[in-house]
Parts: sequence; C-alpha cells; structure tokens
Amino acid sequence: MVSTLRQVARAARVSVPTASRVLSGRAEADRISAATADRVRRAAARLGYRPNVMARSLRTRRTHSLGLVVTELANPFFATIAGAVEAEASAAGYTVMVAATGEDADRQIAYLRELQARPADGLIVAPGQGGEVLGALQSLVAAGVPLVTIDRRIEEVRCDRVLCDSRRAAAELVAVLAGMGCRRLAMASGPDGLWTADQRLAGFRQGLATAGLPLPAGMAAAGPFSVEHGRTAAAAFLDAPEPPDGIVAANNRILAGVLEELSTRGQAAAGVAVAGFDGVPYAPFLGRPIAVAEQPEDQIGRTAARALIERIQGLKDPPRELMLPIAIKTFRPPPDGR
Repeated sequence: MVSTLRQVARAARVSVPTASRVLSGRAEADRISAATADRVRRAAARLGYRPNVMARSLRTRRTHSLGLVVTELANPFFATIAGAVEAEASAAGYTVMVAATGEDADRQIAYLRELQARPADGLIVAPGQGGEVLGALQSLVAAGVPLVTIDRRIEEVRCDRVLCDSRRAAAELVAVLAGMGCRRLAMASGPDGLWTADQRLAGFRQGLATAGLPLPAGMAAAGPFSVEHGRTAAAAFLDAPEPPDGIVAANNRILAGVLEELSTRGQAAAGVAVAGFDGVPYAPFLGRPIAVAEQPEDQIGRTAARALIERIQGLKDPPRELMLPIAIKTFRPPPDGR
C-alpha cells in the first residue's frame, strides 16, 4: 500500500503542512526545529513514503532532480557522499544525477553545462581547479541556478558550501605522530593550488611548528591525489640521507601508495608511522602506528543536499559556509606485534 503524507504526519505527530514543508526541503526556511524535521524524515523513511513528483512538478515547474558532480566514484570518500546525497534527496522527493570528472577541468565544465541544460533544479559540486571551472560556476550562480560546493572552497563563487576543517585535522595528525615519538616527519601532499590540499599542507606545517619540529628540505612533496604519487613521494622520502620516522598523506589514495612503498622496504621501514585522511578500514591490521583523520562523508552529503533543497525552495539568506569537524582515530600495534 502506498503511504500518504497524512500518514507520515500522523506517525511523526505533526500537522500535514509541517510534514509537507519538511519533505519538500523547507524546514530551515520555515523555522521548523531540527528534532521535528528529523522525526518527519524518519517517519517517511519507515513508511516508505514517496511524494507525487509529477503532480508537484506541474504545480512548481521544477523537475525535482539534483545534479551531483564529484571527481571520482571509485574513491570511497565521494562514493559515500553520493549515497548520502541520494538518500537525503530521495526522502524529500528528489532524484539525483551523478557525474564523475576524474579531476579533468574540461569534463567538469561539460558536465556542469549538461546538468544545467537537462535541467536539474540545482547542483552540488566538488570544484576542480582552473579559471574555466571558476567561470563556469560563476555563470551558474549568475543564471540563478541553486549551487552548493563541497570539500573545496572557492571564495569567488557566492554560494553555500560544505567543508571540513582540514587544516586543524592535519595539525592534529602531526601532534598524534609526535606523541608517538616521531621527530622527523614528511608529507605527501595534494595538488598545489587546490584548497583542500593547501589547507592540509598548511596544517601540517602548523603542527610541526607547535610541536617544535623542523621541516627538512625535500620532506614535503605535492602531487595528484593518486596512489602513484604516494608511492613516488614515499620512495623519495625513504631514500633521503635522513629518512622520516613518520609520513602524513593528504588523502586515502596517497596513503595507499605510501603504504605500498613502505611494504616493499620490509623491516627497514617497519617502524615508520603513517597518518592520512579519509576512512582507512584496514588501519587496525597494518601492524604499524597509524593516525587517521576521518571526514564525516555521510554528514557532508546530507548537509549539502538539505542546503541545496532549501535554496531550491526559496531560502534567501546570504551564502552559508557549513564547516564540519573531522574525527582523529589512532591505531597502534600491540607491543608483541600480534
């Protein structure tokens, strides 16, 4: 049996108009409390409620579809974000079209234009680098397309953005490694000029300064968010006359490359501690000290979807920056190595 809005409202103990406002993304704009909105969404999910999208589209001239543009879905970080966006959007009666750019500026511009033309009611974008990408995003905003950016800050684009405090997290990773006894740290960073990578490198430097540790020449290497960069950077660090006793990686792909290189060095690199960003589900089994900055991927996706739907529904507040905290987890092998 198909559930109705009235049944959702009854289950959530709210009025039908309140349930409607929550499920159409107008909770914040209409000053509905977070607890009430959450109760309505849970009731809708439990009852399997699906809004009548066709009827609503005829009334509002909207498609009730959102566009999501990320760099790659093979990366668990963006895959989890995409799943969270879809779950939050679906509960509000929206479908999601997803495009992955592979950090290719031309592909991102093409996808942005395609999603605008389809049309989607609004876009969530992890911005790439380059002036053309910046121009494409500014054109979307100028055309009145609701836009939310995630993971990367672009000051010149006036829109809502959902970010994580990467700088603080990187400084905390350094503090954790220093607390483990590391005194010579290196960092395999991300692309120069990319906000997230720049923030993490700045946090790494800040953490070294706070711990009273130097940054020797050659112990910071920028490059793409790739396994190959992690492998190459780690090899260069370990071949230095004074190799590091701890390596920080700017994301999970780079960390995988660092770990691959460490594994090829055998016992000579067994004591090198590592740290990195994003979920590392195998961390407890690595047999070496590791600190992980776990970004709240699910919260990023859901927060971005809610913010976008609120804009689509008419929220006129100034652009918002929603900064989410990053949890630091530490894993150390047992003293006997088992």
